Amino acid sequence: MFSCLFFLITILSLFAGRGNAEKAQALFVFGDSYADTGNHDPYNQSVNQPWKRPYGLTWPGYPAGRYSSGKIETDFWGDILGLPVPIAYELLRSHDCKSTAKKIRQGVNFAVGGSAIFRAYGFITVAQQVKQFKKLIRGSQGFDSHKLSRSVVLISVVGNDYGAFLNSSNGSIKGLIDLVKPVVSGIIEAVKDLYESGLRNFVVSNMFSLGCLPQIGRTSCVSTYDNITALHMRLLREGVESLRSNFMEISIIISDLVPATNYVFSNPAKYGFVDLLVPCCAAKGRVDMCGEVDEIGRALFEVCSNVDEKFYWDSVHPTQRGWDAIMWLYSHGANEENKTMSFIEGAPNIIAWLDSIGFFVYNVSS
Repeated sequence: MFSCLFFLITILSLFAGRGNAEKAQALFVFGDSYADTGNHDPYNQSVNQPWKRPYGLTWPGYPAGRYSSGKIETDFWGDILGLPVPIAYELLRSHDCKSTAKKIRQGVNFAVGGSAIFRAYGFITVAQQVKQFKKLIRGSQGFDSHKLSRSVVLISVVGNDYGAFLNSSNGSIKGLIDLVKPVVSGIIEAVKDLYESGLRNFVVSNMFSLGCLPQIGRTSCVSTYDNITALHMRLLREGVESLRSNFMEISIIISDLVPATNYVFSNPAKYGFVDLLVPCCAAKGRVDMCGEVDEIGRALFEVCSNVDEKFYWDSVHPTQRGWDAIMWLYSHGANEENKTMSFIEGAPNIIAWLDSIGFFVYNVSS
C-alpha cells in the first residue's frame, strides 16, 4: 500500500508549478455528450452511436467515442492546458495500482452522452458522476489538496433535461420554464460538491440554444425557446456569482454557447460554413440518428462531401470545425466595429482567465 501511494505521489509531483506560471495539474470533466470522449460501451448496441462509423471521420479517422466528426470541447481544452485528453472513466478497468496511477494522473472524464442533472434519458446524472470522482480520488490517495486546487474542471450541461422534456408527450413551454430553476440549481450544487472535494478552478458551459439545433430549427433558428435559454443563463450567472461570494478561493467562468453560436451563424462565410442547420451526417428513412444501418448493414444515413463546410455533424452535435470555431471565440473573443466581444462570463476570454490563475496556455485551437 505504501509503495502504491508513493508511486502516485511521485508521478503527480512531476507536474509541480514552475515560477509564477505552471502547467495545470489535471483536467476533470463532467456532463453530457458535448464533453464525452468514450464513456458509453462500444459493444452495447443501444448506446454505442459514437462508436459507429462515420463518427470520427475527420479525426482520428475512425469512431473514438465522441459525438462528432472529430475532436470536441474536451479535446480542445486538453490542447489549451497542454494535457492529454483525460481518460474516460469507463476505461479504468485495471485494478493495478501503477497502471491506474498513470491513467488518472492528468485527469479523468466522467461525462456521459445523454447525461443531465436529472435522469433525462435514463443515464447517470451529473451528481452521480461527481460521486464517481470522489470515490476514485479517495481510492487513489494521490491527489492531495495542492494537486486538486491546481487542476481545471469542465462541466457541460447543455440541455438534455430540456430535450427529454420536449420529447415527452406532455412537453410544454410552461413545463420547461418550471424546469430551469432545478436544473441550474443542480449545476451549482455539483460545483459546490467538487469545491468541497478540493477543486478550485471551474469552467461551466451555458446551455445550447435549443432553437438552433437541426432537429428543432430544421432550416433556421426558431425563437420559441429563447425565453428558456435566457432564463437558464440568468439563473446560472446568479448562481455563479453566489459561488464567488461564498467560496473565496474559487475561480469560475461560464462559457456561453448561445452568443458564440449566434456569432458563428451570423458570420458563416468567415468560417467557410454553408447550410448551417443541415448536418453533415443526415439520417434518412424512419431513423433519426447518424450511424444507423439496416438489417443487412446498409447505411441509413448520408454523409456530406465536405465536412469542413458544416457546423453540425449530426442533428445535435457540432463537427470538429464547429467546435474549433466556438473554442476560438472562447479563447480570443471577436472584434466587431472596434468593439471586443467576449463569449466568456467572468473573464475576457480563456487565455486571460488561465493567466489570472497562473496557468500556462498552450495550443488554443487546431
